[in-house]
This record gives sequence, structure tokens and C-alpha cells, in this order.
Amino acid sequence: METKGVLALTDAIGVGYLEVGEAGFFKTDGGFLGLKYKGETYPRVSLRRALPMGLPGGYVSVADDKNKEIGVIQSLSDLSHEQAMLVSDELDRRYYSPTIREVKSVKDKLGYVYMELIVNGPDKAYEKNCAVKDVNRNIRMAGEDKLIIFDVDGNRYIVDSLGRLDKKSLKRIEPYLF
Repeated sequence: METKGVLALTDAIGVGYLEVGEAGFFKTDGGFLGLKYKGETYPRVSLRRALPMGLPGGYVSVADDKNKEIGVIQSLSDLSHEQAMLVSDELDRRYYSPTIREVKSVKDKLGYVYMELIVNGPDKAYEKNCAVKDVNRNIRMAGEDKLIIFDVDGNRYIVDSLGRLDKKSLKRIEPYLF
């Protein structure tokens, strides 16, 4: 039932779901993600997850190079395999979030916390250093046992289970768990 004078949210903000049948993502020669959609070509688009931790494969905003939203992909599973891979690769690049295997050291210095970590890579584990400012905001529990660390560069580091960390790593990170 439509009430006179009241618009649907999509009408009010001018954005809705992307019609995936009319969308064609592609890689440009420069390595950027582009989009052909409803007769328009967008040589560079940016993607943002509405729910990056809770629903990473759903509700992905697609915006042009001026940051004007083109539409929202309701679910990556709505895309063809090839299209979903292009979008997933771009999201993985944007939302860099390796899993922490070990916390080698943690040092407090001038309002920053510096960490030496061992993180899981695609093929092997590797060392990674990061700096965290404002630990109250940037080291957060996500549920009972999961931890997310946001560094000053905007990267996310994930501890899938604090219970699976070795005792030394847990002891090093424990003072920052709130």
C-alpha cells in the first residue's frame, strides 16, 4: 500500500540494487576494476562492503570514480563465476585482512602500539609489522573469541580464535583486550 507523498527509500536516495544481468565487470589495462552497466561504461569503480565482517559476500556498494553510488550487489552469488571472481579479487585487495598466527612482540610508544606479527599468507606464513593508534577503538572483540585489529594504514588483522593462539601471544595481546 503506497501512501501519497511518501517515497520508497530507493526513490528518495536514487540508488537501488544493481541489476546483475545488465552489469559487466572488467579489468582495465591499468589493472583497475571497471563496469559496463545499462549502456554506460565506468572505467574505474570502487567497491565497499556494507557488512564487512557479518556478511562479506552480500550488500556490496558499487560507486563510480567520483564516489557516486551506481548500485548495490545484493549477493555475490547472484553474479556469474567469472564476474564474482573479479569482484571478490577487488574486495580482497580493498579489505586486506590476514589472519594472525602469532604475536611476536607488542610495544607501547608515544600513544601507538607497535606489533610484530606472524600472519598467514596465501602460500605461507610471513612477518608483518603494524602500528595501532587508539587501542580502545582499534583493537576490538568480535564475538566471544574473535579479535580484529585495525592499523594506522586501515588494514585489518584477524585472530579467528583467541583460544587457538599460543600462550605467549595471548599474554602479549591480553592487556589490550577490552
